[in-house]
Amino acid sequence: MTEMTGNTRDEGRSIAMERLLEDLARGCPTPPEHEVRPAYQPVEVQSQARWPHRGTVVGWWSGPDGVTACRLRLSGLPAPRWVVFDADRIVVLVTDGT
Repeated sequence: MTEMTGNTRDEGRSIAMERLLEDLARGCPTPPEHEVRPAYQPVEVQSQARWPHRGTVVGWWSGPDGVTACRLRLSGLPAPRWVVFDADRIVVLVTDGT
């Protein structure tokens, strides 16, 4: 039987999160930077298998055709990506108030 080391597990998780981010980014336009609203909002992102992943939205953009996109950074990955906001898969977490 092969035992997974911590590094192997972490690498597998990183690969899965990269795939999730690629899936969410598919078909998303890259908005003009001057139209981006900066943000810092914690989110929980659901994979297709409904596994939760923590992340942060670091920018919002609304296109002229009604598309809402967010610059999403998943915890543990080095860079954010633009993704079409899908409220069924990206849940903005409450950080203040009741």
